[in-house]
Amino acid sequence: MNKIFPNYELREFNTLKLNSRAENFCCITNEAELERVCDFVQKKSLRLNIIGTGSNVILPETLSGLTIKIDIRGIRYGPTEGMVSIGAGENWHGLVLDTINHNFSGLENLSLIPGTVGAAPIQNIGAYGVELSDFFLSLRAIDVSTGDWINFAKSDCKFGYRDSIFRNSSRYVISSVTLKLHSEFNPILNYPGVKEALEFNNIQSPNAQDLSNIISKIRESKLPNPKRLPNVGSFFKNPIISRDKYRELKRDFDNLPCWEQPDGMVKISAANILDSLGCKGYSEGALEVSKSHSLVIVNHGKAVEQDVRNLVGKLKALVYERCGIQLIVEPIFIKSH
Repeated sequence: MNKIFPNYELREFNTLKLNSRAENFCCITNEAELERVCDFVQKKSLRLNIIGTGSNVILPETLSGLTIKIDIRGIRYGPTEGMVSIGAGENWHGLVLDTINHNFSGLENLSLIPGTVGAAPIQNIGAYGVELSDFFLSLRAIDVSTGDWINFAKSDCKFGYRDSIFRNSSRYVISSVTLKLHSEFNPILNYPGVKEALEFNNIQSPNAQDLSNIISKIRESKLPNPKRLPNVGSFFKNPIISRDKYRELKRDFDNLPCWEQPDGMVKISAANILDSLGCKGYSEGALEVSKSHSLVIVNHGKAVEQDVRNLVGKLKALVYERCGIQLIVEPIFIKSH
């Protein structure tokens, strides 16, 4: 059994740098260790909490039970062209760069998204017109309650907009993810700002590395680096509403952009709504809505989970009062017990 550390400080294991402690903590580096941990928590009737780099979670001040950090590594290509299997503890952006170096493409628009590979399918990460599910083949996970290993195909995961069956359940722990990438470069450039950024940098015929670099620059210009200013990236999902509701909102928000959805609904910009309502600079304790991007909440000091809930509650109430829209939080709030 891995060494278990009691009363373990988790401030460095969440990018919002919330003050949080785990009742018990250990690090997992392979599937055998994960099997032993699942057996241990079942025998001891302990709750199991899973974290990676903590880039999309809101941690409580105390986490009961056993908290594990998944650090399973390894990137394997094959056996068929474009197939790659990745350990859940691998850094996501590191994977993107590795696939480019191996002359495969598809993940460039997902460059610089923080977090680990194992966290990617949980919320079906996406950016600039691409989602993980576009390249997802399967994943391997253990059922904590039984200790059985399960292979999940794409259809099993029920991927949606920043969603999957894993998002609100701790029943499964992901150990590896398998993707199917392109051997030929087919860039996705239709997201607003991408073509313009390429043209601004005098890149007429981009390759995969060019596109990855441009996406990284765009992200760096919009989102603060969590290593310098603690945050979890975009805090709210872009709302998906009816066309009638969109026409109603346009009367008050002239410049509100929208994106057509396959089911006839439209997706609107949560950032645009928050900007129009003057939310930049809103604060709660040490937390503040970034003055440069209204979807980002930053921590200037020793914030705790309740500060996050208070600030988010104010923002959601304001948007609902003025727009009749329920904002949906993107990061996952981990329960304390």
